[in-house]
Amino acid sequence: MTDSYDIAVIGAGPAGMSAAITASAAGARVVVLDDKPRAGGQIYRNVTDSPLKNTDLLGEDYTKGAALVEQFNACRAEKITAANVWHVGDNGEILFSQAGASASLTAREVVISVGAMERPFPIPGWHLPGVMTAGSAQVMLKSDGLVRDGAVFAGSGPLLYLIVAQYLRLGVKVKALVDTTPKQNYLAAASLLPGALGHTDVLTKGIGLLNEIRRAGVPVYKYAEDLSIRGEQQAEGLSFTAKGESHSLDAAHIFLHQGVIPNLNMTRATGVEHVWNREQLSWQPRLNSWGQTSVAHIAVAGDGSGIIGADAAALSGQLVAWQQLVRLGLISPENAENHSRPLQQKLQRYQGLRRFIDRLYKPADALRKPEQQETMVCRCEEQTRGQLKAAFDQGARLPDELKGLTRCGMGPCQGRQCGHTVSELLAQWQGCEVEAVGYYRLRSPMRLINLTELARFQPHRQASAVEVKS
Repeated sequence: MTDSYDIAVIGAGPAGMSAAITASAAGARVVVLDDKPRAGGQIYRNVTDSPLKNTDLLGEDYTKGAALVEQFNACRAEKITAANVWHVGDNGEILFSQAGASASLTAREVVISVGAMERPFPIPGWHLPGVMTAGSAQVMLKSDGLVRDGAVFAGSGPLLYLIVAQYLRLGVKVKALVDTTPKQNYLAAASLLPGALGHTDVLTKGIGLLNEIRRAGVPVYKYAEDLSIRGEQQAEGLSFTAKGESHSLDAAHIFLHQGVIPNLNMTRATGVEHVWNREQLSWQPRLNSWGQTSVAHIAVAGDGSGIIGADAAALSGQLVAWQQLVRLGLISPENAENHSRPLQQKLQRYQGLRRFIDRLYKPADALRKPEQQETMVCRCEEQTRGQLKAAFDQGARLPDELKGLTRCGMGPCQGRQCGHTVSELLAQWQGCEVEAVGYYRLRSPMRLINLTELARFQPHRQASAVEVKS
């Protein structure tokens, strides 16, 4: 046996780890490929090997991930770390790069669990050095213990408040929190609050974060609009209005955040059908109740299937695993149904909380669809809103047509940072729904690779064979 697995799991966050634990325990030959050196994904990054002396300062929602990571490390699935998957074929072939070489393996079933990415925040100056996402600030903290004193945090959503609170617990100075949550969102979300009351612990934590920030004396500017980052070669500050007053804050580091969206490049490149989620304002794979996509051997679990949060992602990973065990003939449908029923019920209870969060932190139109002509949309190819509008006026109506005229979406990020903005702008300019516009057509390789990696190619060999239950 050299290169054949029952299930290949791509991504080792909560969903991928849970899928691997469940499937390998049931006897499937499982391999997990992850682009990081350790399992955990973004949410549990380095939770078992943190550079911080006291990880409790990052909060229980982080430290509780250690148990799942340890369970995953002990499970029988083969783990391939620091591996970048750049092709998933319709024959189950997976090509990936690791340590400067390429390799291949095959699997009968594939679970894509690559998680989420932060929603682009296209405001004037967001492309300048010194501007990062709040999630990137958290990655620096979890990976290397690096922080930035005197930063301004701007945007909305639970992750933004969490990273500010984490900074404060570590004694890091925060210059200001500029909250862009629209005032009308609070009223609109109020009607959905009863559906979220089954998760009062989560709601209480959110309120606690805001109180923690206020008690620390950090200036909080609510209902902020008209954001613009000042600077020519480097971020120098943030200008905005709040409650009818203009403000300008000096800062060399500005961290932006307005929620997360599914990371779709892999599911797009595999030909999976996608739909537009109007509540979350993002594309997501079209799935059945088991996480199965329109491509027979591919399932999606976790936030890559639509934003659901870490706890629900872990449940969805288990659910997908049970279904794939049925497809492999390793368990009966009745067995899978028995295991999956409580998972489905728990996931259903999370939906009420999700709808409330989605509505409360729904980002304003002006922060998703830039209005100033000079605002950069595609940072890789340096294409502004004005340049894209000019191409639209020349006849480009679909994202690929816009790409053909301007090269937007053709840079190193392969459209990750501009894809949703382009879809929404084109829909706005044509006065139609986003579904009618679509998204970039993506294909392999999903990641940048060089000729040296291609030249150093060999099939991957399994670490060991695993006994399969009859």
